[in-house]
Amino acid sequence: MKTRFRVQGFIVLTIFLIFLSACSETKQVNVEATAEPAKEEFYVKATTNDAKAKKTLYIGIVNAPVTLNQINTQGSSASLAPINLLNDSLLDVTDTAQFIPKLAESIETQDKQTYRIKLKANAKWNDGNPFTTADVAFTLKLALHAKVESSFKLDFIEGLNDIGKLDEGKTELSGLKIIDPTTFEIKTKTPIDPLVFNERFGVKVNFLPEHILKDANPEQLSTNEYFQKPLVTIGPYKFANYEQGQFVEVTKNEKYYLDVPKIDTIFIKVHPAANLVAQLQTGEIQMNSLPVGLVPITDYDKVKGFENVNVTSAPASEPAEIFFNTEKLPDKKVRQAIAYALNRPLIVEQLLKGQAEIIDGGIPSSHPYFNKNIANYDYNPEKAKELLKEANWDPKRTITFIIPVGNKVREQAADILVQNLESVGIKVDVQKFDFPTLIDKVEKGEHDITIFTRDYYIEPSLYFTTYKSDDPESVIRFKNPLVDELIKKGEQEIIEEKRHEIYNQLQEVLHDEVATLAVYSEKRLQVVSKNVLVGKPLNLGTFNNVNQWDIETK
Repeated sequence: MKTRFRVQGFIVLTIFLIFLSACSETKQVNVEATAEPAKEEFYVKATTNDAKAKKTLYIGIVNAPVTLNQINTQGSSASLAPINLLNDSLLDVTDTAQFIPKLAESIETQDKQTYRIKLKANAKWNDGNPFTTADVAFTLKLALHAKVESSFKLDFIEGLNDIGKLDEGKTELSGLKIIDPTTFEIKTKTPIDPLVFNERFGVKVNFLPEHILKDANPEQLSTNEYFQKPLVTIGPYKFANYEQGQFVEVTKNEKYYLDVPKIDTIFIKVHPAANLVAQLQTGEIQMNSLPVGLVPITDYDKVKGFENVNVTSAPASEPAEIFFNTEKLPDKKVRQAIAYALNRPLIVEQLLKGQAEIIDGGIPSSHPYFNKNIANYDYNPEKAKELLKEANWDPKRTITFIIPVGNKVREQAADILVQNLESVGIKVDVQKFDFPTLIDKVEKGEHDITIFTRDYYIEPSLYFTTYKSDDPESVIRFKNPLVDELIKKGEQEIIEEKRHEIYNQLQEVLHDEVATLAVYSEKRLQVVSKNVLVGKPLNLGTFNNVNQWDIETK
């Protein structure tokens, strides 16, 4: 596995660096739909399918989707699976970090400030209505309305304020120019790296159907029935059913503008990790999903022994991170003390059997912008005690540690972390919740610390938005003017070398402040039933070619 990990990581890194270099050196940046996305070649084998047989695929996850709202994912990785099946964005991304066109025919810029987007002329909603620039304008004006909660991070667009929203009372976006039904332009406040535009706008922005939601009240949008049952979407699959905490069912979109999917129905089933493994063995689940369908590392040998599945390993990308509520733990010496108190080597060696790595920051070590010169906080309980004494820590104070259930390894690691904290004199009140409940609680600031995993981002600035002083969605409530300044510089810098310098400095400051702390990055097992002909779980871009996935029928 290690060999595969290293080779794949090298490939990703190489392609990514080539891409970055290209973005920085060319005056015009094009993303053109010259071909269909590359087809998944894993597990392809000769077969004679009965074309009339109904094909159903079951994918296992361990955390329930929080929402099906394509403009406000609420930071839920589990929600991305159904959302990405139901919705296409302008661009998609492959497991090798390549951007591929979806709804966009092309994206071009001459000056890295004005981006002209040409939509595919044949793109249409699943009810047959054409997808046009009117839907783009409607989505942006609604999602960026001052009263609407959105996960879009588009503060770089002209006409939006520093938190990426329209100011109160404004309904028009000056940075948006509609040219014709299939062409529009986005103007940014300053020139930006096309990588920023491609990932934040091209990949992360999903669209809303104007003809369905045109009368929706922005102030009541989150409770609109559409987001409970999004029947009209533009992805390869259509919404069919959603049983909260149990499964999401989608069926293929017969009017899809690309090749109509080969698999009729996909179920995303929510199970505890132990049940997920059991159902992989019985065939009731045919594939796990990354990162929210992890096979516990304690079951790796067991799963590799299943005769009905193919097993491979993905790179250890996104680490499990501790997020501090810096309003409740404002002294960085306390946060540093916690970093020294945690026996992460024990977690890696014993709990994860050495199949993981330790880093301090949230950027994966394989990412081109990872600062490899930062030394990790060692396990040093005596140093932790010294820092707590210097910080005048009250030994009667109890901190609240909110832990999501569903990921067995993370829960076990959290139990070890609690023991570590108590051994240096920090009392801990452990509270465990399902992920939707956890998100609600941490957004209200009910935690001192919590632990979960962020998504993988190609564009490095996305790792840092949570550290912004004015980020309304940040669970760490961190405020540091220097960090704000460096984040802004990094977002606006278009020369790759200078961006590296800025982000290296930013990571050094954040390392000293310890607003977050990575605990471990485990390698992930990709398990696919042998009756799946095309398709597999990936750390990045799992569903980019889902319309080409296929399974064998009996």
